[in-house]
Amino acid sequence: MNTLVEYAILAVLGVLVIGSLAGALLDRPVFMSYAYSGSMTPTIDKGDLFFINPLARNPDVGDVIVFKVGSTWTVHRVVAITDDGYITRGDNNVATDQQSHNIPPIKKDQIGGTVIAPGGHVITVPEVGNYIESGLSDRGKILLGALLIVVGILAFGSGEAARRGRRKRFFTVKFRTLFMLASVFLLLMVAISIFVSWEVIPIEYSVTSAGGAREGWYQPGEEFQTEITVKNNNLYPMRYYVSAPEPVTEISSEEFGLPRGGEEDFTVTIVAPQKTAVYSTKVKVNAYPPLLPGSVMDALYEVHPMVPLLAILAVISAFLGAMYVLSGIGNEDVVRIRRRRHSKHRGIPEVFKV
Repeated sequence: MNTLVEYAILAVLGVLVIGSLAGALLDRPVFMSYAYSGSMTPTIDKGDLFFINPLARNPDVGDVIVFKVGSTWTVHRVVAITDDGYITRGDNNVATDQQSHNIPPIKKDQIGGTVIAPGGHVITVPEVGNYIESGLSDRGKILLGALLIVVGILAFGSGEAARRGRRKRFFTVKFRTLFMLASVFLLLMVAISIFVSWEVIPIEYSVTSAGGAREGWYQPGEEFQTEITVKNNNLYPMRYYVSAPEPVTEISSEEFGLPRGGEEDFTVTIVAPQKTAVYSTKVKVNAYPPLLPGSVMDALYEVHPMVPLLAILAVISAFLGAMYVLSGIGNEDVVRIRRRRHSKHRGIPEVFKV
């Protein structure tokens, strides 16, 4: 029973940490985030960590949601629902976001999830966000997440040996523990290498009646093209997918493969909007190692860009699991540590078997 509990705790921690790492790399909250301001005080104070259900994207009035406006993620409460979308307001604000910031009602595709609040009470962990902002770099956040997973595996893998060690006064690290550590490290490296290969390339231009007077100036409704180059900086081949929302009307190469160090040039065709303004159209580039057949990868990508990544990690996990089972090893002691009983240095571990 204890082993099942350890498995469950490790699985939950792994999902939370990996999901949050993915969110940090994708610039979106997944499972956990923290408040950047005091607009939700006293429900969520500035710096408070809160938990998100990313699957709950059909909130009711009174629910606290996480949504994106422009490039900013916000956590506010739904105060009304209209035909045009959700009306939101911070608990510490007098006016709604739509009144004070002149933003349209929030659409469902802008919602990243609903804040978990059992019985209407939001679960928070105070001050965590303030510490992260002041004390950790982006690299430190990734290393902290990886460290949490490693600590969890060590606690699980050595738990049984530690319980036996109460009688025998020694602690063992088994092969299965090291195998799990190596497996998690491999999965993290694969996931991170995929994430850092993803790009969002901005195409900035102005729509004005003086279109053509300068480079990057276009008249309303005018069609123009721009060239984009993508390079594979990974140590192995990658399969690329390119997408962009309106006003992009055509991309010359929406999917292609590149060897290590390879480059691909493609053309993006845009029809300038009718309203005169300065625009920045985002072209998304997603890349994956070709571990799945091209047709399978294409079908998975059509569902969501995250689905091929999850499938690749599942394939690697299945391979590692099969290798572990077929090898027939796992309970051998790799390192055994004993505590000295009769020494003025009592309590200092002594490694006596490797």
